[in-house]
Amino acid sequence: MNENIRIEEVGDINSDYPYLEVFLNDELSPFLEISIDDKELSFKIYSVKKDIILNYEGWKYIYEAANEFLPRALKNEDDYLNQLGNR
Repeated sequence: MNENIRIEEVGDINSDYPYLEVFLNDELSPFLEISIDDKELSFKIYSVKKDIILNYEGWKYIYEAANEFLPRALKNEDDYLNQLGNR
């Protein structure tokens, strides 16, 4: 885990899939959102007041978290839809 980066999973009733918000240090606002669009990862970079500087390890940590998130989120949604179909 990278001690300078915090990743939080967010569920939103208006979205089929949850998404990830990525924060630097103890910031209250994320600088990056990782969501799922057409069953692929989508990255939204937010405009923030100060520069965000990440080293290779930081990018690798975010990349690995996103790649672990995608199949899990897709499976959870598929399982939910299958359960609804079986009622």
